[in-house]
Amino acid sequence: MRVSRAVLITLFGCGTALLLVGSCDSKSEAKPVPAPAAAAPKPGSGATAGAPPGIDVSGLDPSQVKGFERLLDEKASACGKSHSLRTSLKSDPKCRRSIFAARYLVTLLKAGLLPSEAEEHYDKRFVSPDKGRCDVATAPMRGNANAPVAICEFSDFQCPHCRLAGPILAKLMEEFHDQVKVYYKNYPISKLHPEAADAAAAAVAAGKQGKFWPMHDKLFANQDKLAPTDLERYAGEMKLDVKKWKADLVPARDDVEKDHAEGEKLDITGTPTIYINDRKYAGPLRYEAMKDWVEEELNR
Repeated sequence: MRVSRAVLITLFGCGTALLLVGSCDSKSEAKPVPAPAAAAPKPGSGATAGAPPGIDVSGLDPSQVKGFERLLDEKASACGKSHSLRTSLKSDPKCRRSIFAARYLVTLLKAGLLPSEAEEHYDKRFVSPDKGRCDVATAPMRGNANAPVAICEFSDFQCPHCRLAGPILAKLMEEFHDQVKVYYKNYPISKLHPEAADAAAAAVAAGKQGKFWPMHDKLFANQDKLAPTDLERYAGEMKLDVKKWKADLVPARDDVEKDHAEGEKLDITGTPTIYINDRKYAGPLRYEAMKDWVEEELNR
């Protein structure tokens, strides 16, 4: 179902309602996504007597609390066990994902979604998420190669929302240190961004000289200046062997096409599209929301 514009503004705040994953969309319309997950409540911060341990339901009105209580009984354990989410919270301490699941329901209800709407978004994250395994054999990577959380981003150098994703992913790597790694895959949407494919090839060609990430950062920092003459100038400013870089542009374009074809097989329609341990991220481009997904992965 579609979430109304009013609910989107409730979820994201005025001025940020468009900051959705997939908002640089090759289709005409971005898909609605759930709100960021709730932060862990502090002891005594407002949990009601009937709420499971660790779950703060302050801010929910009585009807919302009733809806939350129903969902706790109807939804199964977030760890795939046969008992309910409520039972998991009360008697299965090893299932730490259920804490994240219950807090997420509270956040969705607090944002004004009906229980049926909250359930739909909940299922998209915890019950039947879209999954996709990225081919990262040759993909540029930042972070610890042995990190337990792998983030794969399909991105477009001309997409303004992709530019916003970069600092969020960098902050995640900074906060979680060796626990998070990020892979970059090119998915230029040429009908929206005619210079994106050339920019992607420029970055891949720079990678042949060990400078993919410096070029990546420069391209996003100069997103409105990606003409061929600009790209060549950036290569020179980065002290690349420009002659070699220009020769490498031809095979680099083939590499970009391979990434794009991979994205097509994954049914990607917009950028940035992000996978966290092969699970498609279904949240807004906000740090706390993405951090919650990472912490959930670390608590499996």
